[in-house]
Amino acid sequence: MKYFIITDAHGFADQLQLALDKAGYDINNPEHFFISLGDLLDRGRQPRQILKFVLSIPRDRRILIKGNHEYLIEELINKGFYESHDLHNGTVQTIIDLEPSVDNFYSAVIKVSRNKLLNDYLASTVNYAEVGNNIFVHGWIPSKCHRELDSSLKRYNESYEKISNWRKGDWRRACWLNGMHLWQAGVRIKGKTIYCGHYHTSWGHCNIEKSSPEFGKDADFSPFINKGICALDSCCAYSGFINCVTIDISEDNNETK
Repeated sequence: MKYFIITDAHGFADQLQLALDKAGYDINNPEHFFISLGDLLDRGRQPRQILKFVLSIPRDRRILIKGNHEYLIEELINKGFYESHDLHNGTVQTIIDLEPSVDNFYSAVIKVSRNKLLNDYLASTVNYAEVGNNIFVHGWIPSKCHRELDSSLKRYNESYEKISNWRKGDWRRACWLNGMHLWQAGVRIKGKTIYCGHYHTSWGHCNIEKSSPEFGKDADFSPFINKGICALDSCCAYSGFINCVTIDISEDNNETK
């Protein structure tokens, strides 16, 4: 099986299709497997196209990881009103784009709660997946955070450590983590490669490799790859493209939850 891995498409269906085409993905090829590391919605204006595409992929040839934006849209629907973060994260616009025939936002929320595309997608998402020596997550694996107050700088310093039962950890919180930061801090799994999204890869190229600025015309949004990590978020809304990496792996010992 050849696995095609993307993340943080954020409603940019055209850019997603371009990335998959460039990588050689064929939805009709029984040996091609699609993995999304989460955040398929918000910011871009093509949520319906994105959802139709991923749901058209046979269930036995796809893994859809749940990201923080999937949590955000669930929370907005459950509370029935929006807050400032729902606006700047693009969740409000996603609700509107999913129900374009409704001109009132609150009516759209009610209608989108019964939206089959969205509900089928959310029901298909999992917190993580393991395939062979590969672990697929959105932010990073659940970890323990230690905070100490630096009185001289008047701020908290944070450090992280791996927890032994990470599979049963707090995935709602873990999907907000910067995987490159935790990898740098030593939160790794021996013999495994963790594939993650959520945080723009230019952060790793800038702050870990010291090879390019974090933003600007010379920023590098290509995959951040090192021993035990493959971070993929290209910050499509800023960079204009989506990363797609491919790997050939056995399907032995698969696990998704």
